[in-house]
Amino acid sequence: MFYRYIDIEMQLCLLTKDNAPALYELTTRNRAYLRQWLPWVDGIQKPGDTDYFIGACLKRFATGEQMTCGILYQNQLVGVAGFNRYNYSTGTAYIGYWLSRDKSGRGIMTRAVKELEQIAFNEKGMNKIEIHCAVENTRSRRIPLRLGYKEEGQIRGAENLYGRRVNHVIYGLLKEEYLQR
Repeated sequence: MFYRYIDIEMQLCLLTKDNAPALYELTTRNRAYLRQWLPWVDGIQKPGDTDYFIGACLKRFATGEQMTCGILYQNQLVGVAGFNRYNYSTGTAYIGYWLSRDKSGRGIMTRAVKELEQIAFNEKGMNKIEIHCAVENTRSRRIPLRLGYKEEGQIRGAENLYGRRVNHVIYGLLKEEYLQR
């Protein structure tokens, strides 16, 4: 199992079935908050939905398609971050993340993304990381900006959020930029 210490109060761990009850509870507690920006929230209606999600993530991890991690802060599951997918032909990893509302503003996600960068560039041999965020999602957009990612453009009508079309901003970080930081 993948388990990574970030610092004394934070770890990343590969989500497994053991995390399902805590992840379901976290999602349920943050449902209205998460629903603003994540299209999958309404698909999590019962604990079995979280079990199914984790099982699908583990299958894609086993085939090298993605890596979905829980974020543990002071030994509590507070969010999810990982690689939604890898494009091995271009050497690009795509990071996605979400965090419990009550834990935002503490630098938790910035630290988690920095650890994912290290994994992508130094362990997976990637050349680039991309983060896509809804234009209006200022909290999520702060993470790549804080870490020196370049804004590369926008995708219009990129996502349907419960009948509302949103544009995405694309942020990119090249390995050479990461090494210079």
